[in-house]
Order: sequence, then structure tokens, then C-alpha cells
Amino acid sequence: MLSTPKATDRVYDYLCPAESAVFRGAVCKVPFGKGNRECYGVVTEVTEEEPSMSLKAIAQVMPSEVALTEELLALCDYLQEQLFCTFGEAAKAILPSPVYQKSAKKIRFLSLPPDSDAKGALQGFRGKNKEKYLALTEYLSLVGTAEEKQCRELFELDGGAVSFLEKKGLIQIALQEEFRDPFLGVSREKEKPSLLSPLSPDQEKAFLLLREKADSGKAACALLHGVTGSGKTRVMLALCDHVLKKGKKILFLVPEIALTGQSARLLYRHYGDRVAILHSALSEGERRDSYVSIRNGEKDIVLGTRSAVFAPLDRIGLIVMDEEQDQSYKSDTQLKFHARDVARFRCAKNDAMLLLASATPDVESYYKAKKGLYTLVEMPRRFGNAVLPEVRIVDLRPEMRKNPGILLGSVLKEEIRRNLEKKEQTILLMNRRGYRRFVSCTDCGSVIRCPHCSVSLTLHNGETKRLSCHYCGYATSLPQSCPDCASPHLIPHGFGIQQLEEEIGKVFPEASLLRMDSDSLSGKNAHDQILSAFRRKEADILIGTQMVAKGHNFPDVTLVGIVMADSALYLSDFRAAEHAFSLLTQVIGRAGRAEKKGRAVIQTLNPRHNVFSMAAEQDFKSFFEGEIALRRAFCFPPFCQLAVFTLAHETETLLRMGTKKMSDTLQDALQNRFPDVKMIVYGPFDAPIYKMKNVFRKRFIIKFKNNARARALFRYLLETMNDSDRYAVRITVDIGPGMI
Repeated sequence: MLSTPKATDRVYDYLCPAESAVFRGAVCKVPFGKGNRECYGVVTEVTEEEPSMSLKAIAQVMPSEVALTEELLALCDYLQEQLFCTFGEAAKAILPSPVYQKSAKKIRFLSLPPDSDAKGALQGFRGKNKEKYLALTEYLSLVGTAEEKQCRELFELDGGAVSFLEKKGLIQIALQEEFRDPFLGVSREKEKPSLLSPLSPDQEKAFLLLREKADSGKAACALLHGVTGSGKTRVMLALCDHVLKKGKKILFLVPEIALTGQSARLLYRHYGDRVAILHSALSEGERRDSYVSIRNGEKDIVLGTRSAVFAPLDRIGLIVMDEEQDQSYKSDTQLKFHARDVARFRCAKNDAMLLLASATPDVESYYKAKKGLYTLVEMPRRFGNAVLPEVRIVDLRPEMRKNPGILLGSVLKEEIRRNLEKKEQTILLMNRRGYRRFVSCTDCGSVIRCPHCSVSLTLHNGETKRLSCHYCGYATSLPQSCPDCASPHLIPHGFGIQQLEEEIGKVFPEASLLRMDSDSLSGKNAHDQILSAFRRKEADILIGTQMVAKGHNFPDVTLVGIVMADSALYLSDFRAAEHAFSLLTQVIGRAGRAEKKGRAVIQTLNPRHNVFSMAAEQDFKSFFEGEIALRRAFCFPPFCQLAVFTLAHETETLLRMGTKKMSDTLQDALQNRFPDVKMIVYGPFDAPIYKMKNVFRKRFIIKFKNNARARALFRYLLETMNDSDRYAVRITVDIGPGMI
């Protein structure tokens, strides 16, 4: 079942309806439970045996175009084994509800019946619409078939008039499915091959190495590591061309929806209408139509974000993961999968190639490449005449002593002014939403907090100043006095991107400005609209959070500024330095990607930190050597695997009881049932956000070796806890968490 809890996640027997073909992988609507509530399930086996008991019958079999293939059924089993999820949770991620619950959109088309003499039949007609009817039938005799909506607008007719003509036999109506296109209006006209830039010597060398692995006929994985602007995308396209010529299909993944617009235009220009788009921001109808077109074999290239890794492609020859280091590829929702693991599974099933590409690879991926588990292909130089940006690391402390609220230091201001004078564009990164981080009372010292989560509310600027929680969505207006002591002395603290926007407006009133963060994005294709406007030079400055840092190619951007570089360094996570290095390197790489030389300014309170100097030089190898030594010393991935068990309950007392039960069960299992399994257990302790959406949370962090015995221990632990209704805590498991 696609929507049942773990306790009822098992195989159920139903009678097959005589009039419908039922097969393994089919999605069916069935009555479930005592109340016969409507549920959807996946058929895993069909037998010819006579039932030994009275069984309920399947209510409806969904069309075969939304069924799970054998490969996707095997993927459900793999996810269930590796992530400790239910079969239903895995199937639901692979087959989202719009695919099987929504019907296809139909469009009505008008035409004349065969051998029609509509003109003669209308001669004796005395109604007021006679001339319009004659004009419509004359039009249909010329064009053959036309959409009803267009005809009604053209000849000023209503639905009743069309129905009248159909009843008289003067026109006929046919229904056709409409493909709901998420990038309607974007050209599908292919460029001539001669217009594509030829491969440089570095690109040719990389392509030949990758082509050799792709032609091996065996599952393979390669890591394409190249500095920003080295032309990795051109190499990827050349490899895609080669794989497509062999009759295989391609899955092209990008980490964020903000990158799909640029990538879609590139792939449409290169491959025309062979491309399908899949990501979570599509409407339900668009997602269903894309899914069905892929399932039916109408598209052989799929572009999308993390969830597109489940696309129902057959004959996969290549899966590309661009910006493979990005944490957006790791899901932190109900099914906590990493797209890279799913891609590896699918490549193994299809004897396909997985290509990981990045200027700042994931440390674990690069370690595997250095060990020979992946093929390492490197591109150390920028393409053509482009050179790496000149980077200045600026100590902001002296200026902050004089003006604690400063965001733009004198060096960065001067560089922005220089760019404005030269009519060149600037990108500013500030990876913090809102206007101010929190508001406190100067009299009693209390901070205004979310009533549902154990976090402070963030102040957002606008027509009416509001406080909002970035975890549960709670929002309220900024109060006039302290909620605790009624003092009017409320002071905002910290910095946010809206404050940066305000400061730029004051310092450079002549500059046109675009902001890109999750608060500024509303409406369909908002990411693409902002980025396209900036690419058309409708703004001088683009400010944004991390979504402006990766993968974008703006030829006129010659300056990048990192406003508060330190904010990425001090997260409570062992990957903090890796994330900071990657973010800084990527955003610096947006500058100077064409003929014009690029510059970057890193503003910091800690200018001697080696992450800044290594990011400025794009010296990934030095960063890797230091980082891998630390991880080896402290036994962090890739030298172990991590699991985070989170326990949650609305009542703190019951949460503490459940946590004690979990701790006792785990220790007993390690000592008695699984003495051969070696683990390091940390906790229990409060989750970083202890209370979220009125739910209290505790966690255990476990270092372990991911093998069958360790997974058996985890499974025993979950089954034992689930059998204990007395505590009723909810337990989620995150294997290989993106953040801890």
C-alpha cells in the first residue's frame, strides 16, 4: 500500500477483476481496512490459485503507463533494505500521486464530417448566428481541424452554438490529450552541429577517457573534476551525444530548481523535443504528462532535480550528476535517500555509466576516485582565454569596530562602484534569509521566539515588518512591546539578505537590483524569470543566497562579493569546512567566465582561515588532503558510515521514556544479540532544534560499518521499538545524513 504505516506495510491478497488485466507492477485502487477506505497499492505478484478465503476485489486498475517497471520494483526493495523505509514510502517517492491520481487533460478539436455540405445545409437557416456558422464551416473546410477554444474566440461563438452545430451534424468534435509543457514558449529548435564550439585539447582528453568507460559495456562511475569555467558541460554534452547514438537514454540531474531553466535551454537547443523535465515545482498535470511521456518512450533525455532520479526510463546509458557535491541531492523528507546512491543502483541494473561532475567534489567521492573505485578525470584550466578571478580577502573587523552594522566594506563598495561605471554586472552572496536574525528586549533580555519551535523568529522587512519561523512557517507582526515584560525597548540583531538589499539601495541608488532567495521567489518559474532577467542585463547587481552560487554562466559578471563569509564556517557539522570551501569556490567561479577578467572580494572577520585562501586559489587538492586527514583521525566518513536516529513525541515525558527504552534496547542488542557488530553510539541528546511544530525530539548518532549485520541490528531495534505501544514515540532513521 502507498499510504499505510509500517505496522500494515505488507502483502495483501485481492481478487482480480475479470474485465481488467492485472500484472506485476500495476497500480490499483483497492478498498482497505474495516471501513473499506480507498487506497492505492502496487501489485507484486499475480497467481492463478483459487482463494482459500473470502477476498475483497480490486476496485480499479490504473493505466499501464503509470505502472512500476521491474527495475523500479527492485529499486523499492533496495530502498526498503538500505533506508529502513516501508515499501509504500519507496513506491510513493518513485510514483508521486499526481501520476496515478490525475487524469490527462483533453482538448476539444472541431472539424467537418466526411462529405459534409454545411454551406448548403445552412442556406435555409434563419437564426441570428447564420453568418458566423457559415464563416466557421468555411474556415474548417480550409484548415481541416482547429481547436474549439480558438474557433469560439475567432468567430465569437459560445458553447451552446458549438453544441447546436454538432447536433445538426454540421461539425464533429474530437478529444486529444494536451501535453502540459513546463517550459512552454522556450524554443525546441535544434542548433546546427557546426554552431557548437569544438572541444579544446583538455576537453577532448577528458571526453576520450569518459567515452572509453562508457563503451565498456559494464556499470561504471567516473568523477569529472574541473575548475569553474573549464567547460565540463561541453564535455558532458559530447558524452551524451555518444551515448544517444548507441540507442541508450540519459538522465541529467542538477541540484536545484534554479538551475533547470538554464539547463533546459541548453538541452533543448542541442536535442530539441527529446527532452522531458521532472522536478517538484511542476504542476501536478505537468508532472504527470512528463512522467507518462518518459514511460511511453517518447522522450530519451530527462532533466531534473533529486526526485528525477526515479524517472521511468528504460535502456539507461548515462546518468549525469552535475554539481555532485551539493547537499540538495540528499533528501531530508520522509524518504531520506541520496540521489547518488539511487543513480548507482540504476546504473548497475542497466550496465550504464554514472558521471559525477564538480569543481569542488564531495570529499567522499574524491576519496573513492583517488582509491580507484571511480575513474578520475581532471580539467585543471579554464576554457579558452578565460582565467580564474583575482580574489581579495578583506578583514572587515576594523570597519565593524567603527560601524557594527556595516555589511558593505569600503573595498567591496569601491569594486561595485567600478563595475557600475564599466557597465559590468555584480553578484553578491549572503547566505542568510530575512532582514535581521532575531529581536530581543533590552530590559528583560528575552528573545522573541516561535511558539511552536525552539528557535527565535527572524525579522523580515517589507510594507509591514513581520517575524517568521523558517521551520514551521509561523508568522506574526513585529510587536510594539516585549511579550514578556511589556517594555517598548525591542532591538533587532544580526544580519539578513533584506538588510543588504536596503543598504545597496542607499549606497548605490542608481543601480538596478535583483534579489534571489526563497522569500523573493513566488509564482511559477520564478527562479528562471529572475536569472533570465539578469542574463538579459536588466539588473546591475544580483544578490542572493547559495542558489546564485552554482552552475550559472553570466558572461558580463566580472565581480563577485561574499558579504559575510564566516557564516558558512561555524555550523555544528563535521562537513562545515567542506560546505564553506565549496560554496566560496563556486560563487567566486561565477566571475570572469568570458573574455573579461573577473574579480572577487571575500569579506571576513577571520582572514587567516585557510579555507578562504584555498577557495581563492581553487586549490581543491590541498583542501582535500587536510580534510581527509582530519576525518581519518576522528573516524568520520568515508572511514565510517553515520546513522541518525531521531525520536519524536508531542509529550516530553513520553519522549524521555521512549528514549530510555531505545537506549536500553540498543545496548542490550550490542552486548547480547549482535556482539560481532562494532558501533560507536553518541547520545541520547536533544536534537539541534529540540521542539519543532510542537513536537519534541531526541536523537542518537551512530558510527558504524554499513553491512548486512549492522542493518539487521538496526532493523531489530526498530521492530522492538515499534512493538512497544506503551511509549508510542515516532522513530526516523537517516543513513548518511547531509547535516548532523
